[in-house]
Amino acid sequence: MKTKALFTPFLLASIKPRKKEYVLHDAQCEGLALRVQPGGAKSWICWQRQDGTTRRITLGRFEALDLDAAREMFHKVRMGDDRPPAPPGTCALTFGELCKRFVAAKQGVYAESTLEILGYYLDTQLLPAFGRHDMARITTPEIATWFYGYSRTRPGGANQALGHFTTMLNWAREAGHLPHGFRNPASPIRFNPRRARGRMLNSAQIKRLAKILDRAPSKWRDAADAIRLILLTGCRSGEILRLRWDEVKRGRLKLSRTKTGPRSVPLSTAALEHLDRLRANRRSAYVFPASGGDKPYRTSIDTAWHTLRARAGLPPDIRLHDLRHTYASHAIMSGETLSMTGKLLGHRSPNSTERYAHLDAKYLERAAEKVSKKVETLMGG
Repeated sequence: MKTKALFTPFLLASIKPRKKEYVLHDAQCEGLALRVQPGGAKSWICWQRQDGTTRRITLGRFEALDLDAAREMFHKVRMGDDRPPAPPGTCALTFGELCKRFVAAKQGVYAESTLEILGYYLDTQLLPAFGRHDMARITTPEIATWFYGYSRTRPGGANQALGHFTTMLNWAREAGHLPHGFRNPASPIRFNPRRARGRMLNSAQIKRLAKILDRAPSKWRDAADAIRLILLTGCRSGEILRLRWDEVKRGRLKLSRTKTGPRSVPLSTAALEHLDRLRANRRSAYVFPASGGDKPYRTSIDTAWHTLRARAGLPPDIRLHDLRHTYASHAIMSGETLSMTGKLLGHRSPNSTERYAHLDAKYLERAAEKVSKKVETLMGG
């Protein structure tokens, strides 16, 4: 059984020899491992399949290669230094041209904020590194060198940029700009570990918040109504604040503009009743119209949220976006799968939904009690 480890400078410095040789596998780079011998010698190794036989390859001594250099060497050995031959009809498509086509296709589909973030990673990272390269000749070692270099200063940013690279390549295949079977050279590279940022409100906190929302003064009434709708739908705050009445359909919201493009949001009975109450006082084409400013809808309720949060006795680090975490977590605690919860949230990847799967302590206690009773029954208790 493989022993995987999250290689950090502290861990690597603390590795000691044992009576028998052992191997630690890099949790972030599948196939790379550190071999530790009884005498104290350490070396970076990998395995390669040749002529039906798997053989171990030593990449270099631990003292001679730091972690980033070992990963780069691994990809060079795994993929080879020579560029692969270009598939027919793809040589002329550079990464820069692919980016132009992708951004043009997403205008009016992605939210402006999403396009701005994408533009930042394109201008500062991806285009300087790969802009002039033919897509068919971008290699995994090149991407690994760039990725691990960027990860030294901004591991989260490196993850974001690498994700954009893969998203654009997948789109190019679907749109016919690249062959359907075109291989993604970034696929062997693992993302840096992510620190969970989200929080969820437990049952008692939701009840306290609901009471405060019910008693909100008139100057915060719109904000309180928006917060309630976020909790009932799991939508992003921006999606709710710019919601138009013509997007409120029978039993669902048909959002024309979200972070990832148009999507449909099913509405519960409670959400429908809440919207009916708001419709009775309709005074604009928008559900939450602005009282001034450049936009016809409200663009922020942060000030009201901070006040209402404090009045409900919620921790000051609970963000407005954590209401979306709360919706997702309670969906999972209600028995919904990650896949179904992801569809409710409008996620394209299950990995995105996993970050929202926080669990209430009371739910965990009930689950533990249920499992223990089942085991006790099986044991004849």
